[in-house]
Amino acid sequence: MRYCYIDTETTGLNPGEHEIIEIAIITEYADGGVVRWSSKVRPAHIETAHPKALEINGYNEEAWGDAPSQRNIAALVHQHLQGAVVVGHNVKFDIGFIQEMFEQHGIDHRWVHRDQIDTITLVREHLFPTGLKSASLDNTRRWLGWSLEGAHSALKDAEDCMRLRHSLERSSRFQRLCWSILGPLRMASARR
Repeated sequence: MRYCYIDTETTGLNPGEHEIIEIAIITEYADGGVVRWSSKVRPAHIETAHPKALEINGYNEEAWGDAPSQRNIAALVHQHLQGAVVVGHNVKFDIGFIQEMFEQHGIDHRWVHRDQIDTITLVREHLFPTGLKSASLDNTRRWLGWSLEGAHSALKDAEDCMRLRHSLERSSRFQRLCWSILGPLRMASARR
């Protein structure tokens, strides 16, 4: 079995109107091997971008000047994901944009929705009982004491998604007790 941890940074929230401007896929193989791939993606319609989305993901024309187009990466993304269990934080959001990209470039995307793990579900299952109130990736990082440096870049978010799945699926009662004690303290500290 192969897991692909994904994250996309986009120009807004609507796959029909907005587009992917950064994507990361971390492939984890059954033998423990891990392959990381990420790319900025040159937007074709920056004029439809939501300014807040660009602010959050740090888009600027200079940094994206040499980025490949969606057309140039679509087939590669398809190769990475085909046959894998796709894992993401709010994975349906990322899959929606990837499916739209595939559709625009004539790539079959019907299989993409089949095998998915949403780490938001894992957060609700494992961390909400310890007191966490929001399943956002930033709040989850704060609760667990993880760094937010580099957050909202596709590779950092995909890395933390992989780390999150492993941490939660392998957590012990003692670990959950620690989270219930330390999580509120970390959140209070982050608010200061």
